[in-house]
Amino acid sequence: MWSKLLILFAFVSALVSSLAPTDEIRDADAPQSGYLDNHNMHPATVGSAIFGILWKNNYGNNKEKWYAKPLVYTPPGRSQLVFLASAMNVVRTLDAVNGTLLNSRVIQPPFLQSDLGCTDIPDFIGIIGTPVIDPSTNIVYFFSKGYKNGAASGGVVNGLYKFYAVDIITLQDISGFPVLIDGNFADNDNARYFLGGTVLQRPSVTLINGVVIGAFGGHCDLFNYTGMLVGVSTTPGVGVTSIFAMESSPGAPPVVADFNIQQGGKAGIWQGGMGLATDGNRLFLATGNGEGHANGDVPASGRTPLSTLDEVVGNFAVSTTGKITLSDYFEPYEYVSMDAGDRDLGSGGVALLDPTVFVGTGVSRIAIVIGKNGKAYILNANNLGGFKQGPGGTDNILQTIIAQGSIFAGPGSYPLEGGYIYFTPVGFPTVCYKLGHSDQGAPLFTLFGQSATNSAGSVGIGIPTTTTYKGQAGTGILWISDPNAGLKAYNAVPVNGILTPISLPPTGGLNKFQRPAFGDGRLYVSDTNGNVICLGSPVALPLQCTQPIDFGQVAIGSTGTQIINCTAQIAITSVNGCTTGDKTWQCVNSTLPQGSLAQGAIFSFPVTWNLTQASINDAQNASFGHVLPGVASTSLNLYTTNAIPKYSTLVPVSLSGTTVSKGPFLDIAPAEVDLGGIVVGSQSALTGLSGTVIISNIGAQVMNIYGSAWTPNIAPDDGAPKYTNITNGSLGNGFSTTAIPKAGDTIASGGSVTVPLNFISNTTGAYSTFVEFWTDGGNGNVFITGSASTAPIANISIATIEGGWDFSEPVLMNFGNVLAGKTVTSYIRICNSGGSALLITKSKPPIDTELLAPDSAVDLHEGQVIEVKTCATGAVSIVAAPLGVNRLDHTVSDVWILNTDDITFGIHDVQVTANIVTRQLGPLLSNGSAEYLYLGCYYDGGGRQLQKQYNNATNENGWCLTNCFNLGYSFAGTEYHTECWCGNNAPIAAKYSDPSLNKCAFSCPGDKTQACGGDGTFVSVYYDRTKYVPGPDSIPGLSSPSSSSSSSSSSTSTTTSSSSSPLSASTSTQNSTTTSTITATSTTTSTSISTTSVVPTSTGPVIIQIIGSYSFVGCYTEATTGRALSGKSYTNDSMTIESCYAFCSAFAWFGLEYRRECYCGNVVNAGSVVSTTRNTCSLVCMGNPLEYCGGSSRLQMYHSVAGASSTSSSSSGSVSSARLLK
Repeated sequence: MWSKLLILFAFVSALVSSLAPTDEIRDADAPQSGYLDNHNMHPATVGSAIFGILWKNNYGNNKEKWYAKPLVYTPPGRSQLVFLASAMNVVRTLDAVNGTLLNSRVIQPPFLQSDLGCTDIPDFIGIIGTPVIDPSTNIVYFFSKGYKNGAASGGVVNGLYKFYAVDIITLQDISGFPVLIDGNFADNDNARYFLGGTVLQRPSVTLINGVVIGAFGGHCDLFNYTGMLVGVSTTPGVGVTSIFAMESSPGAPPVVADFNIQQGGKAGIWQGGMGLATDGNRLFLATGNGEGHANGDVPASGRTPLSTLDEVVGNFAVSTTGKITLSDYFEPYEYVSMDAGDRDLGSGGVALLDPTVFVGTGVSRIAIVIGKNGKAYILNANNLGGFKQGPGGTDNILQTIIAQGSIFAGPGSYPLEGGYIYFTPVGFPTVCYKLGHSDQGAPLFTLFGQSATNSAGSVGIGIPTTTTYKGQAGTGILWISDPNAGLKAYNAVPVNGILTPISLPPTGGLNKFQRPAFGDGRLYVSDTNGNVICLGSPVALPLQCTQPIDFGQVAIGSTGTQIINCTAQIAITSVNGCTTGDKTWQCVNSTLPQGSLAQGAIFSFPVTWNLTQASINDAQNASFGHVLPGVASTSLNLYTTNAIPKYSTLVPVSLSGTTVSKGPFLDIAPAEVDLGGIVVGSQSALTGLSGTVIISNIGAQVMNIYGSAWTPNIAPDDGAPKYTNITNGSLGNGFSTTAIPKAGDTIASGGSVTVPLNFISNTTGAYSTFVEFWTDGGNGNVFITGSASTAPIANISIATIEGGWDFSEPVLMNFGNVLAGKTVTSYIRICNSGGSALLITKSKPPIDTELLAPDSAVDLHEGQVIEVKTCATGAVSIVAAPLGVNRLDHTVSDVWILNTDDITFGIHDVQVTANIVTRQLGPLLSNGSAEYLYLGCYYDGGGRQLQKQYNNATNENGWCLTNCFNLGYSFAGTEYHTECWCGNNAPIAAKYSDPSLNKCAFSCPGDKTQACGGDGTFVSVYYDRTKYVPGPDSIPGLSSPSSSSSSSSSSTSTTTSSSSSPLSASTSTQNSTTTSTITATSTTTSTSISTTSVVPTSTGPVIIQIIGSYSFVGCYTEATTGRALSGKSYTNDSMTIESCYAFCSAFAWFGLEYRRECYCGNVVNAGSVVSTTRNTCSLVCMGNPLEYCGGSSRLQMYHSVAGASSTSSSSSGSVSSARLLK
């Protein structure tokens, strides 16, 4: 009975969980160590000619991007598939082998990047964090960003996040899902609630105790947001189980209702997309910049509550009910200056290392985090370290490693062959550090090697990931995704200090922060052009050979031989020969079978590892180089001619072994240690710079230490070195150690000692020392260097038209008028006048269609280093669309957000504006703008839109408009190159042709740069703005003209009481009737006429001078502390002067700022004064491009003055109540 139940239980269990050995159901592994041993990736195969691109899919939209990494899964009874989730909110499943599309679904319309001022993710923001699959239910879980009610747009305030549970086969929602996240309050602060429009779910999600945890940060630190962890139950109907805010009361800034004010506390969780590291019911994360500094400068235990978790590594517990609580944290002692310099600790995630390898005295699990500040923090995962708990108020952690530059996305690891960690600073080589231990057994890492080439010089390097073939030592591969160079692979263990590359087919630049996903001998990545790429071995092997072949230990000076057994999988015509990748491994062609082989035939042949010519010093005339003790590997290739096509003619076989020395053998790694540079006077200068060097005995016998000493120079030209014995830890020239092998010490065979190094100097300069070791296993030295310099000093400026640079603050780049169709470029420059390298820590360039940074991946990019006394520039271009003639001006504006690690620099919002103008032809109004404005392109068949025709062999729009004007017509049109049409009736909306169809594209014979209608059935129509106001009668969907106009929508008159512009009901103007003389000008004629007209509509944005009882009183600075006006405020993407005026009608003062912010008050707070540097209120209103709404940190201020002007209306705040100033 029990046996039957056990069989039944085993059968049910197999159905419940269908996870195949080579599946990848989350981003890498749960602890985020980055090591994967189960995907049949062998270096002999990967580096061979049979490994290539299997397929490359594009789904018809190059703007579709994948930030969420692919997942690989084998459903019950089915073959392996790939699950994709894109930024456009499209989910797909593909056949993992051939890439065939199995199923797809649009989850909801994605959030639009154009609704943000942040350019980190272009075009669409839908599913960004990597999902997770539950193999016990075949359900995939993820968060998706969209808009309320499934709308396709709606601005930040209408953005939202939903949590989805989707069947992996059908891609349909599981009952009880999706779950709306918006509106839920934080458990640890009931005043803070989730607002989806302001946040981004970037890190990969994780699944703990039946709860999916997602982490949220901000969009370029814009808006009023707080970093949050959100837990949602996988049980239908339960919904959100917990929200934990990274900033909470009492330490965080008070909650404000305005979502646009950046006072939410921040401390976002983004981690370059790296997942949340999990260990049982614990999860670990890293946060970014924040505003609350509850710890101040007072040391605190990580076990005591902290309400402001900015720049921290946090250890959180997830209960069985899904509640999230803080258990422990680490906060760097210099966290306040990291906040000031935008040097996010959380630009990379936390990696939990293998607890069976990466351990030491008192440390059973190690966590690593490394971010923008270029410091790798090695932490005890079970006691993270709190704040300033170390000696002298320093960090209480295991080790700090100084990198060459900023790191995004995080570290990786490899637990075999001694244990290694990896990370890639922006623009520098990928580095590898090896695990060692101090004389007390404490774990310490030492630089062991690096790649021979630099990574991309821009942000986007992926998370290091390692694989092995079935967990076997010697088969480790390190994978790096590069946004420029594409996918790169290396042997996981450096040789002679170099990570040796493995040749891969070129993939082209990959999407930023990618980590390859792995299946069964295949991997999957995505690029920047909307392609999903699969790499693997495309053909079957004709031979099945035993591998890997492990030679075990072979002593230098001896040989070892192993037998390889192979079975023919098909009929083989001949085995043609064999080669090895290293000459110390030798195979002989004569030992291979001669002639053909039948399917199933078995043969064997020997391979010899010949170390007889190798010695401690290179043998003279040796056929191969120096051999060191340690793990070695290579591949053997067999070449065949096959009787059956479509089988590989190359069969790789992996060879590995361990070289040993019969006696002791001294090894020092690395041979050179550069501890980096100290900034004199900084906080970090108090503790100095740290590093390590490993002293190892890689021989077979115990090694005796005879002594150690230091010398400043060993160059032969300086004579014999003068050594100083090391007795007190001093290594000379500011270098020191707390533990070093001394005379009489021994190191066991295979043992090592990690020597901690430190460098401190209060005087600028370059420093170095040599430390020599004498042993019976040989002698050797390590070269140690460091430098000290003053802090970097950043200054920012804008190129001037005279060829100079404008250093005024705030930084404004105003292109003025730019003619449609033209491209104009100017430059932002950041210079470093300090004594050490300057780092750009934040850069969010504009990417609009007409206003953009054309080289944003190169110019002033995050992570860029500006050397001392040098400058870096960033180009900004206005690419004005070719709009044709007689269009209204329109303003384009955006900001380039910049910050550096100069803590006095601060965030700079470089405001860029331009006014796009078109050629004004025909009769002109008194302000120089055209009287006739372009109405549109109309179908002219089936009855003419205009009735009077004139022909001109040199026709162009200026001549035609002047001709119709002189004849008294209100409408003019050009058609079929030479035709000019006039009339007094507006064209009908039914004949309107959408501009995207480009039907009016025939050139004018009198001016080839102008368009004169289309092919005889399409006419370009213009209207006299003094006689006609466009409405729905002529343009579909256009609102009706203002009721104050005496013009009808279907006829014209010579006298009107309002003036309006086409396609815009928001033009602000004061209505009056005047008689004026207007000079009408065109390219062919000039006339002067007298007509009754209105004050013309302004062709550019204006500052409203008077509205209701309020008058414009100037452009004001903000207050010394807080806001200039603190009575009331609101923010809206449809902001206008009129709406702010109505909102603040109960106050004496109101002001507008940043295009969309409105503030009210009865007093102007201390420090707020009229700006005297320049007119800085030059940002156009988001709700009306023809009005200005303040500037960057500048308020466009209005004060209530009763009876200020008889021309103003006092109640409605409508467009007719405002007087304009250009």
